[in-house]
Amino acid sequence: MKQSQAPLWEYLNRRRQEEHVWLHVPTHGGGAGLPSELREAFGSYARFDLTELPGCDDLFHPTGIIAAAQELAAELWKAEATYFLAGGASAGVRAMLAAVCNPGDEVLVGRNAHKSLADALVFTGAVPRYLPVESRDGLLLNVKPEAVREGLLRYPRVKAIFLTSPGYNGVAADLAAIAGMARDAGVFLLVDEAHGAHFQFATEMPQPAGPFCDLCVQSWHKTLGALTPGAVLHCHSKHVDRRRLQDALQAVQTTSPPYPLLASLDAVRRRMALYGEKVVREMLAEARKLRRVLATYLPLLSAAEVARLGFSLDETRITVLAARAGVDGLALGRLLAACKIEVEFMQPHAVLAIVGPGYRPDWTQRVAAYLQAMPPLRENKIQVPQLPAPPPARYTPREAWFLPSALAPLSGATGFVAAASLVCYPPGVPLVFPGEEITPAVVEYLLAARRAGITVHGVDGQEQVRVIAEV
Repeated sequence: MKQSQAPLWEYLNRRRQEEHVWLHVPTHGGGAGLPSELREAFGSYARFDLTELPGCDDLFHPTGIIAAAQELAAELWKAEATYFLAGGASAGVRAMLAAVCNPGDEVLVGRNAHKSLADALVFTGAVPRYLPVESRDGLLLNVKPEAVREGLLRYPRVKAIFLTSPGYNGVAADLAAIAGMARDAGVFLLVDEAHGAHFQFATEMPQPAGPFCDLCVQSWHKTLGALTPGAVLHCHSKHVDRRRLQDALQAVQTTSPPYPLLASLDAVRRRMALYGEKVVREMLAEARKLRRVLATYLPLLSAAEVARLGFSLDETRITVLAARAGVDGLALGRLLAACKIEVEFMQPHAVLAIVGPGYRPDWTQRVAAYLQAMPPLRENKIQVPQLPAPPPARYTPREAWFLPSALAPLSGATGFVAAASLVCYPPGVPLVFPGEEITPAVVEYLLAARRAGITVHGVDGQEQVRVIAEV
């Protein structure tokens, strides 16, 4: 097939124009059975919302249009195989680990991993050995090659290295150097590249993970304009057991494939094949214009700054360093939202804006006009402590998950062992993984975060956390 084709989208679009008798799920009958308010808004979408009918293919045993669409994606991203994900990149993270790790296998993990990695550790029974992550101004950046080298020396029996690159703020690790260490050690390199699907389409971007890793996941809805939570998993290695990988994918996803989502992945792949360089260069050009506007008023995380630390930066991820400016990032984000300017992330220390393929050039002028008229921001009176050091592990995440648990007040949780992840969201990176001790620094940080208005997953409305019950 040719990259100019979109077999999944083209078939569904042809079928949409035909009249069918719907004696199958979904029982909305192509939209007619939706509540009236939904029918008006989503009626066209519902015509694509099908099941595994003849011609539609099966996500877990594809032989037709899904298989063809995945093969075209694999060809474009230079992978051995590509799998469309119905459960977002989070499902891909769980499947990657399950594909290569058995219960008890050790895996080196960067502490900037998304909370889905904690779920994967529980699911697989793999034992994490955490790698330190460089940080600046309250932001986790990424893992240095030196940290990986030390981790491999300290834990010579590890089965895999799991990295998140780029991180939430677009900071990418030196995967070329780390991949060399992984090869020398004979371990798998798994990469959560959720925010980096566009890297291969412009030389100004950080290096893509594909040439260096065994498996990686990408969130195309985060970078390429697919429907949420459109994502893929790429297999780049002949050493991965493909049957086991396919079984893992089926174990962590729904058996009801969302065809509108899958069609969006197919159409996005075609656009990137035909116009990918143009799309990404336009994103980068618009991001640089927006950066210049923002930098007039506020300090930004820059490519030069992260390069001095051995990392590279995706400039379409624009991080305003609110703490460095002495202003409250939450207040800034709320002022922008009141003017209908919505950012990806706002915390006391930073605000993150993302420029994607849907960015409109006139939005830059809108932001500039607002910043020019914006009232002066008061000094940041909300003091969030420095990120706490990784706490000691008392149990593996899987052990902690199945042990009896109880609720404890966050203010009095010091010394207890977490039964679930404690995560500031966004960005969704656990401060504490299941099985780790809750330290005084963690309690101080989370209490301050809560006072600042930050959402913390794992803390309930009564300021309680779930801990392993004393036996």
